[in-house]
Amino acid sequence: MADQSIIRTVKNPKLTLIAFQLRNNLALGDEPIETANHLWEKCQELGETLNSPQLETLIDRLNQHQGKIGLPPGEDDISNDYVELLKSDRFLSFNTIPDQDKPQLKGEVYPLQIHDTYAIDITFFCRPEEVVNLSELNDFLNPNYCLSPANIQSDLGQTLILFAEPLLSKSDHYQDFANACVKALFPSSDAQRLLENPILAGKLFGSPIFEYDTGEYNPSRSINLLIWFNCSPRTQMLEEQGNYYQLLINLLCCRHKILYSYTQSRWCYQQAKDLYKQLLPKVENLKKSPQNQTEKLEYLKQELIKIPQSSFEYGDYIQQMKLHLNTIETNLKNYQDYLNTLNNILIPEDNLPFFNEFETRTKNKFIEQINVDLGYLIPGQNLFSELINTIHGLVEIEQAEIDRSLEKRISILGVGLGIGGIASSTFSGYIERPLINSNQPPVTILTHPGILSFLLSVSIALITGLLTARFLRLLWKN
Repeated sequence: MADQSIIRTVKNPKLTLIAFQLRNNLALGDEPIETANHLWEKCQELGETLNSPQLETLIDRLNQHQGKIGLPPGEDDISNDYVELLKSDRFLSFNTIPDQDKPQLKGEVYPLQIHDTYAIDITFFCRPEEVVNLSELNDFLNPNYCLSPANIQSDLGQTLILFAEPLLSKSDHYQDFANACVKALFPSSDAQRLLENPILAGKLFGSPIFEYDTGEYNPSRSINLLIWFNCSPRTQMLEEQGNYYQLLINLLCCRHKILYSYTQSRWCYQQAKDLYKQLLPKVENLKKSPQNQTEKLEYLKQELIKIPQSSFEYGDYIQQMKLHLNTIETNLKNYQDYLNTLNNILIPEDNLPFFNEFETRTKNKFIEQINVDLGYLIPGQNLFSELINTIHGLVEIEQAEIDRSLEKRISILGVGLGIGGIASSTFSGYIERPLINSNQPPVTILTHPGILSFLLSVSIALITGLLTARFLRLLWKN
C-alpha cells in the first residue's frame, strides 16, 4: 500500500454529476408528474447555496413546449429520445461569487430529456493546468458535498464521474490513488461504504477507470462513482472529442431506470405479501364467526366489503410488478444496444467490466427475482377469489335462513290470527242472540261477551299457530 503521508495531487480535475428524474408515467400520459421539475429546482437551490446567478436562472432558460419543459414522449418517435433543453446554447456556463478564502467555482450545466426522463449534467472544473491537492479537492469540485445523492435526491438516482490527471509518486498505484480520491470527495461514512464494496477496474481510451458503488438500490442513498484517470494524450484527445458521451449518458439512464424499477417491484412485492398475510387469519376467523344469525350476517357483510378491496390492491401490486418487469426488460435491451455501440468506438486495450457486470446482474438477479416473486403472488389471487365466493355463499345462506325464519313467523301469525278472528266472530254472534223458538229463558253469562270472545280468539290462534308451525316444519324438512 502507498504511504498515507504522501501528498497526492491531481491536474485539471473535473467532477461531473449525471442525475435522472422521471418526467412522465403511464397514469398521466403526456402530462409531467408532480415531481418532474425536481432537478431544475435543485439547480436553483444550488445557485442560491453556491452564490451562482446562472444556476439560479436555469429553469427560466429551458426550452418549453405548450407551457411544459421538453416534449411529451411519443411512441416510436425517436426525435425526442435525446433532446437538448437549453433554448440557445447546448451548455450553460456558470461560476460562483466566492466567499473569502474559498476558491471560485466554475462549471457547466447540460440539461436533457431522454424519452420520458429528464437528465442533467452538472460539471465542476478547475482552471486549465491547475494542480490541486486531494485534501482540497472537495472545496474545488464538491463544496459541502453539494453533489451527493443525499442533497440531489433525484428519483432515478445519479452517477458521479471524476476525470483527472493523477500526479503519482514512485510508490503509488492507480488503485490506491483512486481510493484516496474517494476519501477526499465524500464524508468518511460515505467513503467507507464505497470502499468496503467490490471495486471494478477497467480501461477507457487507454487510461484506467474504476467503478465504486455502495450496492444499494434506494436512489437517495445509493452512490455510484466512476474515477477515470487521464494518463495519456490519446485519452485527453478522445475525451475532448466526446463521441462516447451520448452513449454513456444513455447507458447510465438505462442503468438507473432498471435499478429504480427493481426497487419499486420489490416494494410492491412486500406490500402484496403483507396483504396476503392479513388474508390468512380471515380464513380462520370465518370458522369463529358469531353464532347469532343477525350478528353473523353483519360480520360477513363487513368482510365482503373489506376483502374485495384488499383483493383489488393485491392484484394492482401484481400488475405494477409486471409493468416494472417490462420496463427492466426494455431498458436492458436498450442498454445492450448502447453498450455494443460503445464497444465499437473503444480502442483495442479498453475494457469496461462494470458495464458487463451490470448487464449480467440484471438478467440473472433482477429479472429472475421478479419472476420468482410473481410466481409466489399470483396463486394468492385465487385464494382471494375463493374466499370472496365463499363469503358470498355464506351471506346468501344466512340471509335465506333469516328470510325463511321471518316467513315462517309471518305464516304462523297470519294463520293463527285469521282462524282466531273467525272463531271470535262466530262465538260473539252466538252469545249475543237468543235461540229462535226457544221457550227457555236466556242464559245469564257472568263474564262480558267481549272478553269471552277475546279469550276464545287468543286460544284458537295459539292452537292454530302451533299446528301451523308443526306442519311447516314437516313441510320444509321434506
